Amino acid sequence: MSTDDPGSMTDWDLIHRWEWFRREKWRQGFRAHISGAGGGPARAFGDLANSIDAKVVLDASCGLGRRAILLAEKGLNVLGSDISGTAITHARELARDENSPVTFFRSSWNELPKNMPHHFDGILVTGLNLEPSWDHLGIALVGLYHALQPGGFLMFVGATENEPPTSGPAERVEKEWKIKPAESVEWFNREGRVTCALVNLRYKAADYIDERFLYVSEENGESRLESTTLRRPAYWTWTHWKDVTRMAGFQSLETRQYKDFGLDGGDLLINVAWKGTSPRSDTSVRASEHEERYED
Repeated sequence: MSTDDPGSMTDWDLIHRWEWFRREKWRQGFRAHISGAGGGPARAFGDLANSIDAKVVLDASCGLGRRAILLAEKGLNVLGSDISGTAITHARELARDENSPVTFFRSSWNELPKNMPHHFDGILVTGLNLEPSWDHLGIALVGLYHALQPGGFLMFVGATENEPPTSGPAERVEKEWKIKPAESVEWFNREGRVTCALVNLRYKAADYIDERFLYVSEENGESRLESTTLRRPAYWTWTHWKDVTRMAGFQSLETRQYKDFGLDGGDLLINVAWKGTSPRSDTSVRASEHEERYED
């Protein structure tokens, strides 16, 4: 569930707190992990930003800051934002430890226009497809739209225009369900007197998959169980993305294919929404008004 939902079932502070707890396991290799075999979304974002000579860009789902630090090392002037205060605190700490110039600030997507230090030429978001409802999706995209400079772009992960027209939620759920087992121990870690294990219990519904994260920890002989749920919707289609980006004010939407950029070394398909070069102050106009200005 999105970090933009005040009533979200997902406790992102909990997730980031325990991920930071095990940082000694990932710190040395986080750059390779984020890039994968082909560079992934970070490489695609960097290529597009450089192609338009972007002056300043934003990783708007930065988490602990690892991807933003990597982008800065690739030569981009990048900032990072996240709704989780815990994530931002530790992202700043990681940046100091890595001698990185990246600035991090806390903000949800819909509140970016009032929280950001300035507008951006490009924004990368990798959790937009976790939004639970049309209203949440629209509100988030309006905020992201207003955070961009005229002519800027939003790159995000989601269903692409290459998606088969017959593909429905049930088919997408089954495809996602096969990726990993219904029950698994994701990791176990010990730091000093504290031990923790992350157990993932997955549940399948008609149009989404819930992942129940159980953090089982022990400190000084005292056991503790903390949990949160991440919902992965399977109902957002390319048509939804076209409609909602149009209504948020974006001029056009396209799927870009990057050969060999995938984390597995294959091709990467990723969506890019473009803001028009003429600033628009009102994104609450009726959908028909947007349709007249939208380029399919």
